[in-house]
Amino acid sequence: MRKLWVVAYYTAVESIRNKVFYITLLFALVVISSSIIFSQISGEVAGRVIVDVGLGAIELFALLIAIFGVVRLIVQEIENRTISVVLSKPIKRSTYLLGKYIGISGIIFLNILIMFSGLVILLFIKGEEIILSPLILAVSFIFLKMLLIMAIGLFFSLFSTSSISTIAVTFMIWVLGHFSNEIKFLSEGMTMFLSKFLMRGLYYILPNFQYFNFKDFLECSFLFSGTNIFLVIIYAVTYSVILICFSIFLFSRREV
Repeated sequence: MRKLWVVAYYTAVESIRNKVFYITLLFALVVISSSIIFSQISGEVAGRVIVDVGLGAIELFALLIAIFGVVRLIVQEIENRTISVVLSKPIKRSTYLLGKYIGISGIIFLNILIMFSGLVILLFIKGEEIILSPLILAVSFIFLKMLLIMAIGLFFSLFSTSSISTIAVTFMIWVLGHFSNEIKFLSEGMTMFLSKFLMRGLYYILPNFQYFNFKDFLECSFLFSGTNIFLVIIYAVTYSVILICFSIFLFSRREV
């Protein structure tokens, strides 16, 4: 257990030292601050515009850090041969992989926390009403999304030696995962058995990221009961754990 947290700690420290982290975070805060411009145009719904733009920026830039963090997790370390040095020490591959995942997760949590604080401060400065509970739930769901997309990126990084291909596949799954209901609708309208079978299989295999879009229903937060929230958490954790287990299995048999 100690080795796990040591790997996680040094992964987090290494990520914080990376200039990309600060550039991405700074740009995110600038985008959140620029929501004031849009709020001036919108008049009475200024607060909602700031919240929508702010939460959208938080999700987008957390996604960038998650995907690029996962790529650096395995692919770049294999390319640079640094992973061989680490694995030559008395450390299990499963410990190494889990430590890296936990370390990047901590960085994403910190990133989301900073951006969320910036959004709340911005709303306070503008004199808008701040109801923290739905906002906290919205960013919590965003964090769950990031944990899941990291597990997906981690899994596919073990099939590739190219950073670009890993980023492309992970991003493609991110996009398709937001159209799960549309994929199901298309499968129901197909008449050919093979096409219907493939489309329905795609629907069940792909993660449904629409489950996490609480930020789109802030004004209808009463629709989300404790049971619904619990089921979303179970969905994210189960999907992520399954992918991480597969990743550990593949990594234990991969030549590095």
